[in-house]
Amino acid sequence: MKPIICAGGFLVKKNKFLFGKRSKKKIWAAGMWDIVGGKSLKNENPLHTLNREVQEETGVNVLDAELMTTMNIYDEKDGGFFTYHIYMITQWQNKPVNLTKEHTELRWFTRDEIGKLNIALPEYVPLIDKWITNSKTGLHPGE
Repeated sequence: MKPIICAGGFLVKKNKFLFGKRSKKKIWAAGMWDIVGGKSLKNENPLHTLNREVQEETGVNVLDAELMTTMNIYDEKDGGFFTYHIYMITQWQNKPVNLTKEHTELRWFTRDEIGKLNIALPEYVPLIDKWITNSKTGLHPGE
């Protein structure tokens, strides 16, 4: 079975990161805090997926996003893998608002607060830590 391609991102502002609380009706990670994103359309580039999904879910236009990692995740409920491209979104237009029923709310969290949340993927925490460390040294992924 071919993996499903997905893209998502952290909006970052003043050392806070935007998360959405997934609806309890969602199949994967129901009721958990997650980054904004979703599945790619057929033949869609992951960065385009990120831009489209962030726009649809929050009304935000992504201006700058850096790829943090790509990982394969097994979805027990769907019985297959998805390839997840995760970005750090550092520049955007418009104030994020919850535009869909995919999330019950959007909220900004500090790194310490994120460590106490019920998050969709534990891998988010080391990605945020890496971002914070690299931001202090002036380095960013891909440099």
